[in-house]
Amino acid sequence: MKKNILSSTLLLLMCALCFVGCDDDEDSIPRFPEGTSSLRMMNEDNGRTMLGNSDVYITRDGNFRSSQSPLFDMGKKKGIGDIEMPDFINMAPEVAATPGHGYVICNADEVKDFPSGIKAIKESAYVYRAYVDSWIMKENEIQGANVYFLRGKPLEGVLPAWGSNIGSINVYIHNDYADESLTVKFPKFNAKDVEAVCINDYTQEEMLQCSVSSKGIKLQVPHELGYIRENYKVQIRYKHVYTEVDVNIIFKDTKD
Repeated sequence: MKKNILSSTLLLLMCALCFVGCDDDEDSIPRFPEGTSSLRMMNEDNGRTMLGNSDVYITRDGNFRSSQSPLFDMGKKKGIGDIEMPDFINMAPEVAATPGHGYVICNADEVKDFPSGIKAIKESAYVYRAYVDSWIMKENEIQGANVYFLRGKPLEGVLPAWGSNIGSINVYIHNDYADESLTVKFPKFNAKDVEAVCINDYTQEEMLQCSVSSKGIKLQVPHELGYIRENYKVQIRYKHVYTEVDVNIIFKDTKD
């Protein structure tokens, strides 16, 4: 009997620790990161308040509307901090403004399709993340909404900066030694979330070979390459954000 009671107690304690751990992970995400602004956003019948420097406003029907920027309803969120980038598939000029929901507002021209079929936005782009806290009511009528918003890059601290140089690849002129390669790694790497494309305007045989594995992104010059440039541009996608970086080619007679 005592053994059963002890076993039950230990099981409950382990479950409690598990729940506490989960709560700690969720609480580690700031609801409203530094730089977040609050706004009493009145609808089009009560002043038509714009969201930041965008053209987004709230209609009399309680919708967000824009004539210039796609809007994405990201569903129920705790705040600005847990709003990730959308898949950019269903770009809409108008979506319902719902208390407790998060939103992303972007520039459609900064979104591109990758060979995998996945859409991604530039690392250098600026997007609005918005969160509807509550309605503004008067005499049982909705006049607007209390909104939090943050303008910033779609992803911080994961991808190399747009336009940066990520390294060089040695090419030996006399082919006495195998050409070297360059492996790119960055935080939170997961091979299924990553794609790399050489974007120079050449045939497939003239481009850098880009391969992705759990070790990183491997960039290599094909041995059959007839003409090699001194600089290549590579686009690297992580989930729904991508960057464009430079890779240098260094020509050498022999291996040092």
